Amino acid sequence: MVKVYRAFIRMAIQAIRYSGGFTRQFAGDGIMGVFQDSIDEKSLLNSSQKAVNAARYIQTLIDYCLNPALKRKFGDICIGCGIGICTGNIMITKVGMRGKESNDTEENETGIVWVGSTTNYASRYCSLAKPREIFIDEKTYNGIEKKEIWNKICRAKGNKAFTGYAVTEYYLELSEDIAQEAVKSEEQLDPESTFIQNIFDETQEKALLLVDEISKKSAELSVALENLKKRESQVSSSEKILSQERDRLQQWQQRLDAKQVAVDEKETDNKQNEYKIFYNLFAKTYCKDGIIKAVGKDYWTELIEKMYALGSNIGKSQLQVKIDLYCYLVDIYMCFDMYEEAYEALCIQAEYSSWLNSSVVENVVRKSEHWAKLKEIFEKRVYERKDYQEALQKLKSMGY
Repeated sequence: MVKVYRAFIRMAIQAIRYSGGFTRQFAGDGIMGVFQDSIDEKSLLNSSQKAVNAARYIQTLIDYCLNPALKRKFGDICIGCGIGICTGNIMITKVGMRGKESNDTEENETGIVWVGSTTNYASRYCSLAKPREIFIDEKTYNGIEKKEIWNKICRAKGNKAFTGYAVTEYYLELSEDIAQEAVKSEEQLDPESTFIQNIFDETQEKALLLVDEISKKSAELSVALENLKKRESQVSSSEKILSQERDRLQQWQQRLDAKQVAVDEKETDNKQNEYKIFYNLFAKTYCKDGIIKAVGKDYWTELIEKMYALGSNIGKSQLQVKIDLYCYLVDIYMCFDMYEEAYEALCIQAEYSSWLNSSVVENVVRKSEHWAKLKEIFEKRVYERKDYQEALQKLKSMGY
């Protein structure tokens, strides 16, 4: 393991050094390389392009040099890494403590620290990158060549979304004399994998176990029925034995019926839990406009349609689903300037909820230019709560 680790570190340092950079920190199996703009023969060498070249160099060395050697030596051992790049200014400071003044042999414990959001973001991008992938920020993207091969992506870490550009298997151009094929590590789980997917996998596994158990019971029942037919032909004169066999068959049927009821109840619970999981996505992103916009309009449109389907599975109509999501729908539609839809959702909130935000009412009415249905609802419920009194006054002050 030490030899593999040292080989990986050495190759990464070589790639950084030969690409015009400097290796400045090691953290476990992580390496930090630093690149600066420079001038060579009166032409500017961009630090962003240097960093991307080093990343390509590292990926090429791993899949064309290190992994083939590991495969020949160990058979099934391959490694892979993701690379994150961020361009910006950083601060450098010396930290630590010198040895004791009274003892010249005491060791000085000092070092250099690289401080700033640039190194922090580079580390975040690195942890979000998949094996054989290079993940860069907007500023790096603006400073490199061949932009057409990069794909714009957005990935989440914790409750924060990170937007950038990524490319996979972006190797250096190799000589035609090199016959070695790339040896790639196995794909790992997508860093974006969420708790929802884990729950789906667990639910599917339990469902398969239940189905398998039912199949076994059904097979056992079939065997029991076949044995019963044979015994009936053999002991047709014995009413007592026939009665016992019938009782046994009935017990099997009761067990099968009980198991079917359990499966039906579990399926119902799974459908309700699935609805709650997706509902929680709306609740956890409420009023977090940055995350809502980063995910994109198409994602939320599809998710809303999915909620209608999930609601139907548990006996909810579209209206009931909209009542569950009313304030979240208003927030999402406003983020994407869908004020017609926001007005419809606001009318549902006004009719079925117990609270309102008069500022939201004013914003939606002004942008959608609809007010009649909303005013009619307010006038019916104006004596119920203070929110409805304020909302009605707001409409009147706007001239409606």
